Amino acid sequence: MFAGFFPIGKKPANSRGKEAAIMLYIEAANSRDMETFISALSRELQLFKADVYVDLYIDEPLSDEGADESFRAMIRIATQKEKTDRRSRILGRRDPLMGVKVDLGQSDQAVHFSRIAHRIINAEGWCGDHQVFGTVESSVRVWVDMPTEVIKRVLLAATAAGAIIRVNPSE
Repeated sequence: MFAGFFPIGKKPANSRGKEAAIMLYIEAANSRDMETFISALSRELQLFKADVYVDLYIDEPLSDEGADESFRAMIRIATQKEKTDRRSRILGRRDPLMGVKVDLGQSDQAVHFSRIAHRIINAEGWCGDHQVFGTVESSVRVWVDMPTEVIKRVLLAATAAGAIIRVNPSE
């Protein structure tokens, strides 16, 4: 879990007087650049053992072949989990494509997540009871609420990989 997390919008200082974390909107020049950003972010989320969930629905068909492939793969993973999950069989879960947990420790799921998170109706990351990442119904915009050092590492990795990223403070 991230140390120093706080409710969205508040920016407490750590023991050295530096800002501990901040909520930011991240905008990319295009969907590919956002995919690059989310790929870098997913590595950090995995390191912190964040719980990551996706809702596997889209408003418009996916024109990117890799994203479409990943979308279909995650649907297969979700429906297979539903079939093998004893608790779901007993309780009769309503929709196996909503709130699908993504295992970022599995390299294929991490790739799928980076390809589709910003293209589906919802994706989110949680550390404990604090939401640290979310999509905003845009293929080029997401928000993060993480320690400043983590955001800097993600931005550095994404821009080093060629992504054009713009950072905006929370609105």
